[in-house]
Amino acid sequence: MNEYLSKYLSSQSRNKVVFFKTSLPNIKPLNVGSSLASEIKPLVLDKKVGMKSKFIIDELFLKSIEESELYGKYIALSNLGILFEPELKIDFANLLSKYSSTNTLFVQWQGEKDSENLYFLTKEKGQKISIKNLSHIAI
Repeated sequence: MNEYLSKYLSSQSRNKVVFFKTSLPNIKPLNVGSSLASEIKPLVLDKKVGMKSKFIIDELFLKSIEESELYGKYIALSNLGILFEPELKIDFANLLSKYSSTNTLFVQWQGEKDSENLYFLTKEKGQKISIKNLSHIAI
């Protein structure tokens, strides 16, 4: 593990979010897209799919908590595009905050990022998500 990440993980903060692009040693992220899609497929025509999906997401994320000597307790996520589907009504910034308050949250982010925002897809055409109130690093 690099020194920058090690120092960040040992720091005291309200949340800990680590954005990464390429794979990390000993971390196998939950593929949120395929996992959530298979769980909500029977609910696609349900008017309450947004509300029900929040319970499913909670269950998926809590089941994916891992603990390692290297990273401590963490949740690792990848393929997050499904969370931006309008029908699901997910507040992505709140989701990051919620799950990074008790565990380190490793997020494989393929979109763009600056110091205060994430951009799902691109800055020009993507969705902007403010992360200025989250303790985070990008490695």
